[in-house]
Amino acid sequence: MEISAECERKAGLWEVKVPQLGDLVFSSRRLDSATEQIKDLVHENQGIERCDIIVKIETSLPGIVCDLEAAQEKMLESRRLQEQASREIRDIVARLRSQGLSMRDIGVLLQISPQRVAQLTESV
Repeated sequence: MEISAECERKAGLWEVKVPQLGDLVFSSRRLDSATEQIKDLVHENQGIERCDIIVKIETSLPGIVCDLEAAQEKMLESRRLQEQASREIRDIVARLRSQGLSMRDIGVLLQISPQRVAQLTESV
């Protein structure tokens, strides 16, 4: 079961509205506590197991949500680029090894230890 909770920050607390539970409104200090309260209510009133309840928190924090989404996109892009760079470095190490360069020479060229070169060679 999925339940949406509309949360708005007011006077240091979260005002939580849950339309699916008869327009329930309550206050909570933290969003995780609000989530647990909602799960408890649904379990007590409807008998649904807590692990089967998904609470979707919806908030209105102008400016911050956009910044958060932009930061998350950058994190995904950086992971993608890191994976791409790792594949390229492994390929370079393999090509240098195929040309007969020693682990030490490759380490000097790539500015990494010979042990790291060996690790990169093993993961190809």
